[in-house]
Parts: sequence; C-alpha cells; structure tokens
Amino acid sequence: MSDSTSAEIVIDNDNKKPRKRKANITPVSAVTNIMVNSTGKYIVAVTGEDKCIRVLELLVDNTLLQISERHMPKRPCSVAFTTDESTILCADKFGDVYALPLFDPLKNKNEVVNEKIRTLNRSTNEAKPKLFVPAATALTVHTKSNQQALKNQQTLPHRSSEKRSLDFTHQLLLGHVSLLTDLVYVTVPAAGSGPSTRSYLLTSDRDEHIRISRGLPQAHIIEGYCLGHTEFVSRLCVPPWDRNYLISGGGDDHLLVWKWLSSEIKQRVELKSLVAGLGDKISKESQRSFKHSTIATGTGSVAVSGIWALQKPNGNKEKYDGYVIVACERVPALFIYSWHESGQVEHHKTLELEGNILDVAVVPKQMSIVYTIDNLEDYSSTTDNKLRCRLPSFGSCCYSSTLNCWAKSSPLQEVVSRVNSWAATQESTVQDIEFRSNVMSDYLYGTEKLRKRDQDED
Repeated sequence: MSDSTSAEIVIDNDNKKPRKRKANITPVSAVTNIMVNSTGKYIVAVTGEDKCIRVLELLVDNTLLQISERHMPKRPCSVAFTTDESTILCADKFGDVYALPLFDPLKNKNEVVNEKIRTLNRSTNEAKPKLFVPAATALTVHTKSNQQALKNQQTLPHRSSEKRSLDFTHQLLLGHVSLLTDLVYVTVPAAGSGPSTRSYLLTSDRDEHIRISRGLPQAHIIEGYCLGHTEFVSRLCVPPWDRNYLISGGGDDHLLVWKWLSSEIKQRVELKSLVAGLGDKISKESQRSFKHSTIATGTGSVAVSGIWALQKPNGNKEKYDGYVIVACERVPALFIYSWHESGQVEHHKTLELEGNILDVAVVPKQMSIVYTIDNLEDYSSTTDNKLRCRLPSFGSCCYSSTLNCWAKSSPLQEVVSRVNSWAATQESTVQDIEFRSNVMSDYLYGTEKLRKRDQDED
C-alpha cells in the first residue's frame, strides 16, 4: 500500500484545451468515533492514525465547520460527554482518561485559522523533522505476531519521532494498567443527605475489569469494581430509563447485567447460542463472510462490538421501558433484547442483515435505528473475480408498538435509500479492494484482537 493515492484533476487554462494532471493526495485518517451533543449542533469526531479529536459545528446551511482539532499523546479508543456536555472525556489505548473542554478557551476559531497559517509558514522555512524509524528490526523480532506488527509499522506513512507537547487545555483524570476499551459517564440520584445527584465514571479494559470512579472533579477516587468477566470487556451500556443498571459485554459467551453501584451481577444473558444458531437464516451474501468466522463452526467465542439502548417514548405503560441492541464482530445480525421492570432482559428478536454489522445509531423519537454494514462480499479471498468492493451500505428498522414487532423499514428509509444510491454509483478498483481487505479490516474488526493468547505462534 502506497503512502498516497493519485487523482485526476482537470485544469482549465483560459481558453486552451483542458489537460489532466496527476496530484498526490494524502489519505485521510480513518474516523474511529463520532458523537453528537443533545442539540445536534456540535459533533466530536476522532481519527485514529493522527490521534486527533476534532470538534465541528453544524451550520444553518447543513455544512460542517471545524472549530478545533486536538492531537492526543496516544490513540483515543472511546469518547463521551459529561452530563452538561461542556467537557469531552477521552480514553486512550495507553489506559489514561483525559478531560477536554468542548470549547478550548486557549483556542477560539480565529486562533485556529491563524495557527494553521503559522504552521504552513514554518513548514516552508524550517528543515524537515527527523522521520520515525521503528527501534525493532528483523534481527530482534522472532515471533510471527511481532514480525507482522513490525511489518505494519514499516509500511505506515513516515511520522515525526519528535514528541509533541499538548498545547491545549486538558486534565488527566485517571489511569488503568491495561488497555482501555470503553467509558461511560453516569449521573444518578444521590443517597442520603448532600447533593441531589452524583456523577460516576465507568471504564472497562482488556483485563476483564470494570472500574467505578467518582465523577469530575474527583475521578481519581475509586468507588469499586465490577468483576465477573473472564475475558476482555469491550462495551458498556447504561440504559437511560434506569441508570442504576449496566449491561457489559466483550469476549465472553454471554452479557452481564449489573447493579453497578453495588457491583452486583443481576443476570447472565446467553449470546453464543444465538450467534451460532444463525445458520441458514441469513442471506447467501452474508453466509460468504459468516462461514469463515470461528463462531459459525462452534470452535470460537463471540466478540461483542456494540451495545445500544433504545428507550420507548414517555407514557408507554408496558412492562419494559426499552430495548437493548447487541452486535458481535463479523456476525451479520443484530440481537434485540426487551427490558423488564425487574432489571432482567429477554431475547426478543434477531434481525438478520445482508452483511457484517459495523455500527448502529438509535433514534428514540421515531423508535428506529440506523445501521451500517460491511458489504465486501468475501474477506477470505481478495483474488476472486466476482469480488466487488463497495462502500458500506446503510439500513434502518423500527419497532411497531401496534404489531409488537421489528421491521426493516422506518421513517428514515428515504434518507437511507438516498445515501445507498449515491454509494452504488462509486466505482471500485483493484487497489480499493486491497485497501478494504488489508487495511480497513484492521479498523473495522479490531475487537477480537483484544483476546489474550497463551503464547505467540512461532
């Protein structure tokens, strides 16, 4: 994979005949996290390769204006807002959690523009910085996994070896001794006398831990741990209808429902049997990728890649207040659980999809979800002449209270169809297929890699 791609640019030189020129374009770093505030006006986007957190504003003409960009010392893996949405919480791969103001007082919009101009001027006047070179070599690395890691480092675009100081307002809140995977900020009614509410910061890591810390400004104080997983914990979800409960999932064959303030496990929810039972229920297109996963053959474990909560509209008097939606890596389906007043969940529906599920956005007001799937047909072979590389497609479904069922249609279907129609017109090349199969698969399917192995393969 080359460090840059080329594009054809047509130059209109007065009345002369247009001519084509090749231009090198540095590929944009993949977006790994996106969150939007409650008003929908501000968007926080995280890009992985440059470890950058960007804040964008949605303008009245439906265009996005970047307000700030802040480069973190380590790659962010999860972000969240505090309750008042004035602070961004960022967990990174090193195990640290930082607090950043949504609007940095050290950098307003004009200063951002001026800084870009100063950076451009420095780049033309100063010498090129020393390029990053891995310390390891083929002579010092022996295991198969480490050799592959070294190869990946050597093929990355050149980076500066000089460390960049954080030139924006930030605060280090807490640290784990393991790789962080997710974080949730929760505010609940306080017990006894004192303030009416109290906030907590819940964090999970690769070492099977869920840590309960106090909210800002006392995040360094540990209130307790939720210990019950035997594999990594990849996702946390606190249902908005009852924030005293927590649903967690990861590398185990089940989900756990917690009363997290008391670190009490309320329910173990079987998941592996649902995944393994998909079988012939899914489409032929989905089976091409699903049949190569270890879970399809019953020899492997599930890896939970997402947990979302969809709250029912106010005034609904049914015995449960919402739904818990679960996705597993490389599994072309969504598993929907209904929530009961007792704090128990029950499997309600399995939605078979046309490809591996990547992400889900919930729309409570319309009782709908929008999901995106990876429709690269077969990851097992990139030389298949029938292999087509298309952009990930979108889908939507909604819950009908009248029929008490889920359907693959929703009020958002028209918007989703327009997006998919545009994606279908995009052409693909062999390079696109190689990029999607070799590079993007590392971004799209990284959950299972959190699983620990007894020893490296020689």
